Amino acid sequence: MGQSGKTNFIGIDLGTTFSAMAFIDSFGRPSTIPNSNGNNTTPSVVLFGADGIIVGEEAVQAATMEADRVAECAKRDMGSRHFRKSLGGKQLPPEVISSYILKKLKADAERRLGPISHAVITVPAYFDEKRRQATVNAGRLAGLEVLDILNEPTAAAIAYGFHRGFLKHGNHDAEKPIRVLVYDLGGGTFDVTLMEIKGDHFRTLATDGDVKLGGRDWDEKLVNLIAERFIREHREDPRQNQESLYDLYRAAETAKRTLTEREQALVVMSHVGTRFKTTINRADFEGATAALLNRTRITTEIVLQQSKLTWNDVDRVLLVGGSSRMPMVERMLKEVTGKDPDRSVSPDDAVAQGAALYAELMIQKRGLGTAHNQFSVTNVNSHSLGIIGIKPDTGRRMNRVVIPKNSPLPAMAKMNFTTHRPDQRSVLVTVVEGESEDPEACTPVGQFMVRDLPPGLPAKWPVQIVYQYSENGCLKVNAMVAGQQQGASTEFVRDNSLSDDDLMAWGQRLKSSNDYFAV
Repeated sequence: MGQSGKTNFIGIDLGTTFSAMAFIDSFGRPSTIPNSNGNNTTPSVVLFGADGIIVGEEAVQAATMEADRVAECAKRDMGSRHFRKSLGGKQLPPEVISSYILKKLKADAERRLGPISHAVITVPAYFDEKRRQATVNAGRLAGLEVLDILNEPTAAAIAYGFHRGFLKHGNHDAEKPIRVLVYDLGGGTFDVTLMEIKGDHFRTLATDGDVKLGGRDWDEKLVNLIAERFIREHREDPRQNQESLYDLYRAAETAKRTLTEREQALVVMSHVGTRFKTTINRADFEGATAALLNRTRITTEIVLQQSKLTWNDVDRVLLVGGSSRMPMVERMLKEVTGKDPDRSVSPDDAVAQGAALYAELMIQKRGLGTAHNQFSVTNVNSHSLGIIGIKPDTGRRMNRVVIPKNSPLPAMAKMNFTTHRPDQRSVLVTVVEGESEDPEACTPVGQFMVRDLPPGLPAKWPVQIVYQYSENGCLKVNAMVAGQQQGASTEFVRDNSLSDDDLMAWGQRLKSSNDYFAV
């Protein structure tokens, strides 16, 4: 079965619009696993139908008929308490929706490999801690032990390194470091990561991105373009009808793919019995989406600036993600970098295959098997991690950065604080992500309470906060009060994520896969 001895595992690219999975064959090569329909990618779409739950192509086909029961792009809501819309009148957490996608991928993989117990799941490099933990929770709900979560650009770089032969022992050419800029434009998220590959070591130099920018936004521009033409001809807005809107998105997605290969695309859609045809040319499409492309350009330039390198220091520009196929992307990157973008790895398969290679390594580290390919990875954090304190001279709340953005992981940092008033018996610690001193401009990660401080402590009694940020971007925070033998009692509470009790409850519901209404 090609899985390292005892344990069957896969690498999963859990995408916003499409997902993919891969395994390592008996020769140590990553291979994409087709789904039950024979396709290498599965639409990340879930239909919570009256007769059951459907994931993938069939859910897409049913979407126009049962729009209020279809969940798409759940990845964009990861870390939030609920998916952006109710499904059949019910509010579901996005990780529960994602778990159905993962269950489908797991089941399809098991048809080929037998029982699957472990997986590495990829996330955008720019995902914050809440979204990362939500992804782990989705894997747990799907019945997977998540070996690790891996940044998508890092996974793509690992796949690139494998196909270039950098992981082979004795490859002296691989000893010369090369710097690779990974431009990853997926269906719903966007990342740019600059990496250095030296032999079998992959080191992230800088990363940035946008968790709500991707091919879906290009689709939306096309939807509006088509709808405006429909309005001019028929005096009705098809976007106001849920079924027509789904039909519009399907037509727009098809047109976008056609315009990747051709100069124009014929669009056919219908609205309450009225069929409509129009032709979109590539120039119209690129004009309507120029601002979106420019956002990716700015991010690309920011990453280079953060790395303190020049384009002459960058050896390759690697395109990843299905939306990177658009000709406008390649033209823009060539103009910005002065280099021809590299398409040597499949935009659809690279991330899942890199995840599978990394999963094999994690299996070996846990003593569950052996790995054909040996390599190491150093990531950085995509967001600064700070703590909210009170400025003594003004009494105002402010964010103090503890671990700066783009710090190599794992990272540990300590910062000293003091109590605010005499006889203070507890301290509320608020953890945030963000660069600004203004707490309102930062993203809350969570809170914990330092309890049971001794009575009678004077004001300004020392409290030391320790941040430990792991390689997969997960955060642990501890506190130590001066004079105490042990750290004070702490409990970390992540905002907007499922508690262990919630996970257990949802896990029981998911055992009966069609019983999602049993709330």
